[in-house]
Amino acid sequence: MKSRVLTRSITLALYGGLAGMLAQSVAIAQEEKGEELEAIIVTGSRIKRAETETAQPVFALERVDLERTGLTSVADVLTDLTSNGASIGLTVNNGNTNGTSRVDLRNCGSNRTLVLVNGRRWVPELNGNVDLSSIPFAAIERIEVLKDGASSIYGTDAICGVINITMRDKFEGAQATAYVGENSHGDGRRTAYDLTMGTSNDRGSVLFNVAYTNQEPIMAGDRDISSVPLFGFPANTSSPGRASPTTPFGSFNVPDRGVLTLDPSKPGCRPNQDCTDATGLSDFRVFNFRTDGYNFTPVNYLVQPQETQSVYTQGRYDLTDNVKLRAEMLFNQRSSEAQLAAQPLSGVRLHADNVYNPFGVTVNGVTFRPTVQPRSFAVDQDTVRYGLGLEGNFGLWDRGFNWDVNYSYSNNELVQVKRGFFDATRFGLATGPSFIDAGGVARCGTAAAPIAGCVPFNLTGGQSGITPEMLAYVGVVPRNITEQQTKNYTANLSGEIVELPAGMLAFAAGLEYRKEFGYFDPDPLTQSGNVLGDNPATATRGGYNLTEGFIELAVPVLRDVTFAKSLEFSVATRHSDYSNFGTTNNPKFGFTWRPIDDLLVRGNYAEGFRAPSINELFAGQATGFPTAVDPCSRNSTIFQENADVRARCAAAGVPTNYQQSAAQVRGTSGGNPNLSPETARTKTLGLVYSPEFVEGLNVALDWYNIQIENNISARTTQQILNDCFVSNISSRCALIFRDLDGSQFGNPGEVRQVLATNQNFASGLEVEGFDFTVDYNFSTDYGDFKVNWDNAYISYYGDLHQPDRGVRNGDGDPTLGNQIGTQLNNSSAGSLWRLQSRISTTWTQGDWSATLGANYTSALKENCSLVVNTANALGQADLRNLCSNPNRVINTYSLSGANIVARPSLQPQNEIEDVWYFDAQATWQAPWKAKITAGIRNLFDKDPPVCFSCFANNYETNYRVPGRFYYVSYQQKF
Repeated sequence: MKSRVLTRSITLALYGGLAGMLAQSVAIAQEEKGEELEAIIVTGSRIKRAETETAQPVFALERVDLERTGLTSVADVLTDLTSNGASIGLTVNNGNTNGTSRVDLRNCGSNRTLVLVNGRRWVPELNGNVDLSSIPFAAIERIEVLKDGASSIYGTDAICGVINITMRDKFEGAQATAYVGENSHGDGRRTAYDLTMGTSNDRGSVLFNVAYTNQEPIMAGDRDISSVPLFGFPANTSSPGRASPTTPFGSFNVPDRGVLTLDPSKPGCRPNQDCTDATGLSDFRVFNFRTDGYNFTPVNYLVQPQETQSVYTQGRYDLTDNVKLRAEMLFNQRSSEAQLAAQPLSGVRLHADNVYNPFGVTVNGVTFRPTVQPRSFAVDQDTVRYGLGLEGNFGLWDRGFNWDVNYSYSNNELVQVKRGFFDATRFGLATGPSFIDAGGVARCGTAAAPIAGCVPFNLTGGQSGITPEMLAYVGVVPRNITEQQTKNYTANLSGEIVELPAGMLAFAAGLEYRKEFGYFDPDPLTQSGNVLGDNPATATRGGYNLTEGFIELAVPVLRDVTFAKSLEFSVATRHSDYSNFGTTNNPKFGFTWRPIDDLLVRGNYAEGFRAPSINELFAGQATGFPTAVDPCSRNSTIFQENADVRARCAAAGVPTNYQQSAAQVRGTSGGNPNLSPETARTKTLGLVYSPEFVEGLNVALDWYNIQIENNISARTTQQILNDCFVSNISSRCALIFRDLDGSQFGNPGEVRQVLATNQNFASGLEVEGFDFTVDYNFSTDYGDFKVNWDNAYISYYGDLHQPDRGVRNGDGDPTLGNQIGTQLNNSSAGSLWRLQSRISTTWTQGDWSATLGANYTSALKENCSLVVNTANALGQADLRNLCSNPNRVINTYSLSGANIVARPSLQPQNEIEDVWYFDAQATWQAPWKAKITAGIRNLFDKDPPVCFSCFANNYETNYRVPGRFYYVSYQQKF
């Protein structure tokens, strides 16, 4: 409690001190400076300009800033940005079996952030996201973050922001860098090596960079917080609880005996010994959901291993004084692996005549987990990109013009090899009839009709009852291939048209043609659904092409008049013609106004769009197992409290004594070729203040509002279950399929499948908030200081038009209201922080420099019904207090015909505390042209806060892994 009060006091003091400084400074003007700046292109505009402050807010990180983070990947750097929401990276193991890393500006979704490299689109994944691990960190010169929509300039995907990564260009000589870091727990070692060489002359330049990185894994079982399924509870408690009911000792729903399991202290059935005479039946007892669950966490990765190798080269040659040839090439190879607990097998049928069946009858719905082999998802990804372009300038009518034409090609191929899976057909034979032959060896089939090569599988002998021969017969190694190709042609022209009283009317215009194609080819066994317990998936294949044109104008209106040192408007529009859905037009209007030299007022209104991705359009059906609570389970809170829910469940044929046996429910998703694009409206308004009397100080405050209409998504499995049985929406009930007779899972009523395909949602998404940044550079007798304080505050996150909770949204459903400050249930990356703050202070004197950084995330609220339900089931009322508010009762809303009905409901809530992380780094420039750096991330060894609603690890994966991280690097120039 004291630390929380101290944290909030420091936060308030920082805000209060800055507010006082602004109040003192706002009325003081700065004398006009005559320094002339080189015209450059700033992210968010195609027009070259000397002013770096535009109508849109841009945050930039130079090469030196990147090195001060102590990080070696683009994804890790962007994760630390305050405007980045919870995003997927190597710390997400469950739900990220491809090992991808993404950025998610404004919590809009990573596919609504456009990623550029050298101002051009980077190769996307099939779902429209960009894997940041395919961009080599060592070759980067600068990262610019445009925190605004920019579809009129860049086209699709630029709804919630743009990341533009500029690669290193001019370089003289050679430079080699070596980096090594490790967690204080002795794991998670990261190494990185790179070599950069370059040369240039009056006619051209060449740069070459080669880099290697290796991230070693961290196991979930090696940290206290992630070593059990539900923190604070016994590791083997399931239903309620989070341990898996699918265990190495099996569960067998034997007629007239109930659900049995092998007693862990007993041997059970032995390999190549006949067990059908029921002599081994005494080794089994009734399955206890409170004590017999399986702790799946120790073998999961907390941080996935990853290895990358890259080569980047870039060249420029002046063909004439006014024409330049540019070329670039990049190759990046990534190897990574996700690892999960051994495959849980469910719905297995153990035949009465199997030699390893001691029950004397056929048993349906057997569950079993062969823990001798975990599931692994090994990925090899190759990314190739090359580009060729001509650029130049010319004069006409006493005006200067710039032009460029470019071609780029990108290809991303990913091969995923999966181990620890089983052939369903062979498994059916191995658990069917079998016998012991004359040599004392178990054989499949019957003595009269043996099945050649088949080895009976022992489900009733625990892990010691499984032999290598059994695994070899049923095991399969599925291999999935994904590829995405992009071809892009662009032509641009910019310059100044006519001189107006306030300056030159400038323009940029361009044409673009792009072709996208991609496919996902699952292993044939996966496509046929013949991989036991795995996610069946059919192939994805498709593409589209588009033609676009844009024009942008910078219109100076006033200059050097009272209350207007300058006033400029910017207007732009883009016309896009897609082969699959037609045309869209997206205009933009912005302004910059300097009432005095010290103060810039800026604003922007932009319309944007996001075209459906190849996956959203053409994905085949794929099955996953998300966590969900069945409202019809007799131990669920809503079933116990709501008579209407009980009646609907009974009408659906669900037995009144049905209890959900597994926390994960099979959900099937797929593409929809009839999707239309998302549309968006983005508004920003801000101030940039640079007082003359405080040299080196810049303060920026920006408000933004993003409204996304027609957004593309799919209802979650949990939403569909709730919509059917709680909100009484009959169309959702048609998407739910149950095993009502128990023939598949041995538990009558169990959910067999929930269908959820992509669709456009009228309820949309709206995000509103403020960005506040302070930059202060100053010199003293004790050295030079650079201070950056960056803040992102979100005031609203939820359905369009900010409806109150319980009001009907655009899709006719009761809205959840403002969700900011909450943790989304069962999400791998679902934290909606109200405030993120980042402070960095760098000191430099002579050959020495040091940086102290701090990152802050505000508190969250989460649903902790699972804690209360599990504590009640265990009869340990004191464990309810792991929730900060276990007795919270609020109204829940559901549909009753055309009306929304409010009903008081127990909704326990927990507060996830706010967090400060501190980092420190020191650097020495050695006299032999070397630079030596050492640092510590998470200086004070802050553990992540416990999150009970987070499915994996018991904490949100965008918090840092427990433990300090120590690192050193050595850089040598030649």
